[in-house]
Amino acid sequence: SSAVVLPGTSAALPQKAALPAAATAAAAVSHMLQVEVSVAGVLVTAAYGANETQIRTILAGATQTGATQTGTASGSSASTTAAVSGPSATQGVLSSGSELVTGQAGTAQAASAQATAAQQAAPAAATARVSGLTGSGLGFDTCTVPSAATMTSWLSSPYRVAATYLGGMNWACSYGNFTPAWVRKVAAEGWRFAPLWVGRQAPCTNVPFVAKINPSQAAAEGQSEAKSAVAAARAFGFGPGTPVYFDMEGYQTGQSACTRAVLNFLGGWTRGLHAAGYVSGVYSSASSGITDLAHQYGNAGYPRPDDIWIADWNSEPVLTDHAVPNGDWANHQRLHQYAGPHNETWGGATVNMDSDAADGLVAGLPAVPVLHGPNESAAPSELRVAPGQTARVRLTLQGVPNTPVAVRWQAAAPKGLTVSPSAGNVDLWPSMALSVGLTLAPSKSLAARRYSLPITVTAGGKPVADSFVLVSVVPAGRTLPPAHPLVLYAADKTSMSAAVAIAAALALPLSDVTGSYSRAWTATAVGKALVLAVGQPAADALYFNVCGWANPAKRKAGSTPFYYPGAPQRQSPGRNYFELSDTPTAAGTAQLTTQLTQYALGGTLPEHQTVPAAPTLACLGSPNVPVR
Repeated sequence: SSAVVLPGTSAALPQKAALPAAATAAAAVSHMLQVEVSVAGVLVTAAYGANETQIRTILAGATQTGATQTGTASGSSASTTAAVSGPSATQGVLSSGSELVTGQAGTAQAASAQATAAQQAAPAAATARVSGLTGSGLGFDTCTVPSAATMTSWLSSPYRVAATYLGGMNWACSYGNFTPAWVRKVAAEGWRFAPLWVGRQAPCTNVPFVAKINPSQAAAEGQSEAKSAVAAARAFGFGPGTPVYFDMEGYQTGQSACTRAVLNFLGGWTRGLHAAGYVSGVYSSASSGITDLAHQYGNAGYPRPDDIWIADWNSEPVLTDHAVPNGDWANHQRLHQYAGPHNETWGGATVNMDSDAADGLVAGLPAVPVLHGPNESAAPSELRVAPGQTARVRLTLQGVPNTPVAVRWQAAAPKGLTVSPSAGNVDLWPSMALSVGLTLAPSKSLAARRYSLPITVTAGGKPVADSFVLVSVVPAGRTLPPAHPLVLYAADKTSMSAAVAIAAALALPLSDVTGSYSRAWTATAVGKALVLAVGQPAADALYFNVCGWANPAKRKAGSTPFYYPGAPQRQSPGRNYFELSDTPTAAGTAQLTTQLTQYALGGTLPEHQTVPAAPTLACLGSPNVPVR
């Protein structure tokens, strides 16, 4: 075996005697050697089992081999991983989809896959843009990531978070499609990632033949694992602030020495990640690792992880769990693996996967607002008007900073609906806002239904902004039931007022609005109606039911079987799903509910979307609010 260095360089790695004392000491703890070849810009990471002499011989013989890798940008570095397998380090695989490598004592990583991926990763290390951010929604994890084409196909799925294994000495899979280019492309499509590292396991692990924690060196081993994981994360383009979740598989409980070793190891893991500017996460079984961490939550002296990933296959995509008190890791700091391996097909592509629910730190591209052109809005964006009557809408145009721009706006009214004025030209100066009053007049013979009125702004002959008005044309006193069942659920008076007003503007039957927790629960469980949880009390109630309100399933406080898909829906995605329509402010909640109902009923979204707030572990509102 040879370690590959960058083209145009020639370097021999040092013999054992030439290795720094720090590297030798670290090897005794981690069974991992790291040698930096500064002239080549390469960091070689070599993991081994019991045969340190053999891996040092391999490192000593590594030279330039004419690699085709393109050079890195100035100041960047490459990372190469090597491993040895032999009589004392035989690899084996648990089963299809397993992430652990097993064999005889002294398991090692797969050398070729680690080295190849790290070489490919080098160009991205200096320009990493993917970093940590809060992610809420459904996710999946699989041993080797699907192809970029499959990820594109899966945009038709309700999933938006994907686990990505960075490696580790007990990892059984290969990188396969996983490269920095894959990360950049898939992240640009809106996917977010939960990076995982499969390192040393508990001394009393239930998994046979894996490299285990040395109790006397547990903290140092944890820090060493963190260093290796950070190097891999950087190579794949995951920048500082990214969470890395350590995969601590289930282990035997009731053994105090083993528990102490695991906690010391994970404490070292957290310290190591924090020292490098990364976020610490731990994936483990609810009955072992998560329970032991929860017991340390109130211990001020213990370096607990920032986020936890609970493995509990209860088929419920919720973030509450019997192993963790509701007040622990409660600030959007949880992931939950709620179902084991199974196949799912979306967009014609099938993946064998585990199912996850996320409301915690993941990695992705931050949402950066980009100003493409003038800002446009129409208010109200939802209204009802009787045939032969008129209604008013105010169109507002805002210029771009520093640059005057000439624009044309035009309303594309459907046949039978007159808009006056229907178009206009204006020079927008940077500090200027134009407000135009529009009169909408449906003809007396116009059929009673909902009509979408797009208003487009163009500059230089190219569209730069769009807004939509959803016009419900219906005689006075009548309503327009939606094509797909819709329920607006509110659990506080302010949100109820907004829900009632929005239903009136859309000519929805008032029966589509409810303040009954039992009715909202039933509608969500059945899955025929799209249930909008209007306001934070309603969202918290359907997600956690912290208050313990009476419900048809007789579920106790702190857990519901419900989840939200994390993206606007035209209709219910199925049983046990509801739509978040809450923000920290009453005005924001009303605006978001308007946007979501417009999308559900008309298929259009106002250009400037309000972002919903993730539910919190809080008891708010009332189980029964009158519909006014």
